[in-house]
Amino acid sequence: MDKQYIYERLWMFLFGIFSMSIGIALSCRADLGTSPISSVPWVLSMIMPFTFGEITILMNIVFIAVQPILMKKIYWRDLIGQFVTLLLFGYLIDYSMKLLSFVAPTITIYKWLYCLLGTVILALGVFLCVKAKIFVASGEGIVIAIAFAAKTKFSTVKNCFDITLVIISSLISIYEFGILKGVGAGTIAAAILVGRWIQLYSTHLTFLNKYLPKE
Repeated sequence: MDKQYIYERLWMFLFGIFSMSIGIALSCRADLGTSPISSVPWVLSMIMPFTFGEITILMNIVFIAVQPILMKKIYWRDLIGQFVTLLLFGYLIDYSMKLLSFVAPTITIYKWLYCLLGTVILALGVFLCVKAKIFVASGEGIVIAIAFAAKTKFSTVKNCFDITLVIISSLISIYEFGILKGVGAGTIAAAILVGRWIQLYSTHLTFLNKYLPKE
């Protein structure tokens, strides 16, 4: 981890994690389906005696554990960094869910407004975390590891990974409830829009580039 502008980048990173948790919580409260990476823990939290954040932590611990197997090498600093970040992220998800407990739209247009706002805030969080260059999120780390092992492009693996998570969460939902719960049109919207918002942030928030470490 480059130590140049470390304090500015650390605050950027922490604010990014908090923004991600708020965006995810908003999409869940909108009840149209959350982002692909959060779909499995969100559905499982409806049927298990664990919180959304706790299941997110458990699932991502598996992602972290698999990475050195696929990479055939242990990067202790990166793995420990991912784990510490994950604990904070899981706690913030539960905190954000409680913070936004008042969000319970019943009219479709309001559901979509909260859902779209969730994608905007989630994308901001992802953008800031990537821009800060502190640690790679475990969800991204596992995709990097799979792409390395399969000798395939990151973007291709990322798409397949997200689709797989959505399929798994959908099957769990249908098996348990007989209908789709926690997965839906909002999940598709998140899969499409988050990347677009990140591109917009990259174009217009260029003032943050001054905090990037010099190559």
